[in-house]
Amino acid sequence: MATSTPKHGDHFKGVMGSHIGLPALDISAAFPQATPASIFPPSASDYYQFDDLLSSEEKALRRKVREVMEKEVAPIMAGYWEKAEFPFHVIPKLATLSLAGGTIKGYGCPGLSITGSAIATAEVARVDASCSTFILVHSSLAMLTIALCGSEAQKQKYLPSLAQLHTVACWALTEPDYGSDASSLRTIATKVTGGWIIDGQKRWIGNSTFADVLVIFARNTSTNQINGFIVKKDAPGLRVTKIENKIGLRIVQNGDILFKKVFVPDEDRLPGVNSFQDTNKVLAVSRVMVAWQPIGISMGVFDMCHRYLKERKQFGAPLAAFQINQEKLVRMLGNIQAMLLVGWRLCKLYESGKMTPGHASMGKAWTSLKARETVSLGRELLGGNGILADFLVAKAFCDLEPIFSYEGTYDINCLVTAREITGFASFKPAALGKASRL
Repeated sequence: MATSTPKHGDHFKGVMGSHIGLPALDISAAFPQATPASIFPPSASDYYQFDDLLSSEEKALRRKVREVMEKEVAPIMAGYWEKAEFPFHVIPKLATLSLAGGTIKGYGCPGLSITGSAIATAEVARVDASCSTFILVHSSLAMLTIALCGSEAQKQKYLPSLAQLHTVACWALTEPDYGSDASSLRTIATKVTGGWIIDGQKRWIGNSTFADVLVIFARNTSTNQINGFIVKKDAPGLRVTKIENKIGLRIVQNGDILFKKVFVPDEDRLPGVNSFQDTNKVLAVSRVMVAWQPIGISMGVFDMCHRYLKERKQFGAPLAAFQINQEKLVRMLGNIQAMLLVGWRLCKLYESGKMTPGHASMGKAWTSLKARETVSLGRELLGGNGILADFLVAKAFCDLEPIFSYEGTYDINCLVTAREITGFASFKPAALGKASRL
């Protein structure tokens, strides 16, 4: 009986899609000298006693958020980040924090001070940036748009359930062809009897793959102005697919949204959105919240490095005893003190009615820039473990990159502030026609 000669690779045919060899060691067994981030380190970054600037309510909220995040999210975040899946079982735990709705008063919302909401954002991001983005999109973008631009009936209908996280919302502005240039969006809304027909496409929309409510923006074909709409997840003609292969905020479910003749009844058009400028009152608040995400991420990275350097030994001494490591640790700590004070002042400017778009943009741009430096230093301090999600820093390093770009890239936010202080808008280059004649 003839037999075939085994071919190169036949050995692996039965194991495609499965692990080859033994499963990985538990990180505590593989590296017993330092504690992984699943047991989150104590807070050590408030060197200038920023806590003294907070009210008793804000301090209590900070403690509550810290406790839930360290207990419920820290033990599972690396695994879900690696799989790029969302931990839906955590949503009820997050709901107990009463953060959804932020500064909104009434309708079951918490009515927090903007400082309290910002502090909570930082505390969530300290443990996991993806969870803070989930809450920010849901609360500071979608819910706030309904609160500021919706009718009374819309507020009564949607906000109570969203505030309890019984339902989840997303906010769809960005399109494949229009990111920084969002005001040029192409998704259209055409008036028909009893409502509107939406056609177009959105991209990078956080929470969109599982959102019950989609707050979307489209160009009115009659006025050529931007209008806002509330779309239900089961609307005929609506299709949402997950964006794969991200290196940052992997737990966040970003999606591509396709609208093919999606009907939206008149009652779900947001009456307060009649031009692109109307989105700015929402973005002003959300940009303050986004400015606090890099602060929280930096706090978590510092806390992790502070513990790690005291636990890990080389050359017979803890890494914390080496001068070069101490300098890096202090540089990280200094960045965090400055970021905290910029973030706090931004909140106070908003509360007093003095905050401008330039203030918010510079806050977001600057904190994300300093956080990039802080997290990079942390990655250096952890050496080989600085590329493992198990020790937080690698994950935070990657998570910060999308935050550096969303809600206005670093460069665009700088240009918003620069326009305010110089009087010159420089978003668009000189016309190509003029350039060709030089």
